[in-house]
Amino acid sequence: MVADTSRCGFFRAVRISVLGLFCTLLFVLPGQGIPPKYFEVSNLRVSLSFGDIVASLSISVDNVTGLYEMLKDGASVELAVRTKLERPRTFWTNVVLAEAEFLSTLQHNPLTREFALYMPGETKPLLDKNLDRLLDATWRKFAANLGPIGILDGGKGTDYRITLILNLQHAKPPPWLAKDFGFWSKKITEHEVVVAEFTH
Repeated sequence: MVADTSRCGFFRAVRISVLGLFCTLLFVLPGQGIPPKYFEVSNLRVSLSFGDIVASLSISVDNVTGLYEMLKDGASVELAVRTKLERPRTFWTNVVLAEAEFLSTLQHNPLTREFALYMPGETKPLLDKNLDRLLDATWRKFAANLGPIGILDGGKGTDYRITLILNLQHAKPPPWLAKDFGFWSKKITEHEVVVAEFTH
């Protein structure tokens, strides 16, 4: 007698699919919105004025409405920008001249109905009830100071490279996760790598 396993396999597949759907909903849908998936970066430029090396760029996300919903649901999110200034070399490893990380935290206050955004190094937040307007004044005009021009150690006409790695992540466990949930991921979007090259 040959056992019929097709039905058992069918029910097993259904159970796995339902469990997978539940996990997806748990991690992807904090409320009604879908969180951002990737960055939208534009207007990257390097300035060598006023004695400092400054990389400026506009940082946004593909789904601002999803970000809005996450913040309204109690999430505290963090934009992390890691920077590296290098002098490339052909036959040797690149010379790293400067490295830094800039953190900017964004959250929502349900009592005042304001969004609060802390720019890197600032202890006082910028406040606005309009998230899009707040992002226009901050992340979309992001500037990273990589140090004084004096660290550029090559002669005239030397090429340099600036690499910026962007991450949007949870600053703390979001409130929709159970308190006894042992594992959670900080990541919200896929990281973005932006490279700018210049000659000095």
